[in-house]
Amino acid sequence: MPYEEHPCRKMVPVDHTNDGISLQVLKCSSTEDGEGISMIRIFTDGKTEIPEGVTSTDLGDCTIERISSTHYTAMVTNRSCYICSLISKSKCFLMSSVPVDGNIVEWTIAGPDSVTVHKLIASLKEYGYRVKFQAGGKFGDDMTLTPKEEKYLKAAFDRGYYNVPRRMDLDALCEILGCSKSTLNVALRTAERKLICNYIDGSDKSARRN
Repeated sequence: MPYEEHPCRKMVPVDHTNDGISLQVLKCSSTEDGEGISMIRIFTDGKTEIPEGVTSTDLGDCTIERISSTHYTAMVTNRSCYICSLISKSKCFLMSSVPVDGNIVEWTIAGPDSVTVHKLIASLKEYGYRVKFQAGGKFGDDMTLTPKEEKYLKAAFDRGYYNVPRRMDLDALCEILGCSKSTLNVALRTAERKLICNYIDGSDKSARRN
């Protein structure tokens, strides 16, 4: 890693080498000013407390929110991250980033084709990063939501369908969206399954790192 680089995971004010804590970068993007913005999932053993709130330094900001007894979400703005701009310029997406140890991170990168991904790898090497390609394959449809699934899921979430208690039931949601109850039910269940499978896979993967 180049000396001027500061990885987003190290901006999270927790000891990520602690056996009771593991981190996974879920999403990453860059701004026009070259800043990196990332969403990081924090897993704990349920015994380790993570401080919530905003932490600011000269390098950027980190906001931590507790999701459950063992999971937190950190939103990081990194003012010294070249990786995110390289990924964005290469027309690729960072799907996941899991620290293996203090110096090695395992990435899952999605791109339009293998040529684009390998160009990104070449660019990273030019900037001084040591990169080893592990495996490649097609990006399965079962990993992403369809436009209809995303539309219905967002509408359900925004209108309180997933609130506890619910602010809107399936029948009322159908009237708003103009679709049948069976169509909406199948779309939501399919979208939920994709999200849950991705969540469980990420959780298991991080657990295996510890």
